[in-house]
Amino acid sequence: MTMLLFKTRLRKKLLSYSFTHPDQSCYLREMAYLINEDAGNLSRELRSLEKEGIYRSSIKGRLKFYALNQRYPLFNEFKQVILKAENIRSV
Repeated sequence: MTMLLFKTRLRKKLLSYSFTHPDQSCYLREMAYLINEDAGNLSRELRSLEKEGIYRSSIKGRLKFYALNQRYPLFNEFKQVILKAENIRSV
């Protein structure tokens, strides 16, 4: 499961940020700024993760906001794995 979660460096940064801020929703450029990544690559990654059901999106005005889908069946398991990985990195 860990390999699928951390398939790419971008995915690792995105999921690490999102699972440490699970109630936050961001529009694409805001998220790109927060994790210091290219918006184009991030857009593709978010679309992929949305198809998998890990993220959900909503339109507010002219902006598309992304947030973790807390109803995703493996949400709690993913959260535990990612938070453990974050704790190991911060030690």
